[in-house]
Amino acid sequence: MTELLENQAPSWPAGFWLPIEKPMAFTSHDVVAKARRLLGIRKIGHSGTLDPDVTGVLLLAVGKATRLIQYLPGEKVYRGVIRLGSSTDSQDASGQVLEERPVPVLTESELRAVLAGFLGRQSQLPPMVSAVSFQGKRLYELARQGIDVPERPAREITIQQLDLLNWTSPDLEIEVRCSAGTYIRTLAHDVGQKLGCGAHLLHLCRIEANGVALKQTIPLLEVLPDPACLPLLQMDAPLSHLSDLVLTAAEGRRFQMGQLFVPTVAGPFSEPLRIYAEGQFLGMGELAPETLSLRSLCVLEQPQLLPELA
Repeated sequence: MTELLENQAPSWPAGFWLPIEKPMAFTSHDVVAKARRLLGIRKIGHSGTLDPDVTGVLLLAVGKATRLIQYLPGEKVYRGVIRLGSSTDSQDASGQVLEERPVPVLTESELRAVLAGFLGRQSQLPPMVSAVSFQGKRLYELARQGIDVPERPAREITIQQLDLLNWTSPDLEIEVRCSAGTYIRTLAHDVGQKLGCGAHLLHLCRIEANGVALKQTIPLLEVLPDPACLPLLQMDAPLSHLSDLVLTAAEGRRFQMGQLFVPTVAGPFSEPLRIYAEGQFLGMGELAPETLSLRSLCVLEQPQLLPELA
């Protein structure tokens, strides 16, 4: 490891991603605040909120990477434990127990059949303890006042994968691959309702988010203000799900100036594209199907890429 000389400021790239393993009891805002202090960089954001009781992948955007958050893949993967027989007001272990019921004798085959019923596109009612807005207020703010909102709008979500990893009554361990905006605590509650015994989420870890796996992260408490000690990701690293478009050097300059032009090489229309020239990631653009011209969506002035990381 490279040791920084005393009082020597570290040299950071203009923009990068820092994948963090969030510990228990930290909010996503807490993680951002701590990273700002440790790195000495003010411009840091995160790609998606994790509840304080949830651990796992939290991708931080640093510097110019904050302009790319909207282009990240939204799919998430979680591993957690559902406890059957006990329903809580928060749908997880932090809440007050509302009801307890006997857990029926269930085989793994029966449980897998029930879980299979939650696959696919569906509507999900967000929990009252969520940060979803309703008439200008967060649901959790209303919940703290003892107000329930039965008419809160449901969200369209997709659960691509829902696997049973282990079943030892009353706990079932699951792995879920789902779209952004999916509440796993609500999934746990709904599984309990389907089984007729109630349930809540006992604990949860996000093992993949925005194309970044847990094994690529660094624990928050191990973060040091030294780029050589951190698993920094290039600005385009999590964007491989999007098509790329390689420009000539002259076209690259026109793109950076925000000019509209028809590039030499065409690409997919009406979707964000990763734009490159001379081996450099320049930003995001979009081709108009009517004119074939390239429009700048996000231009990263003087792009700086990190070496390829293993």
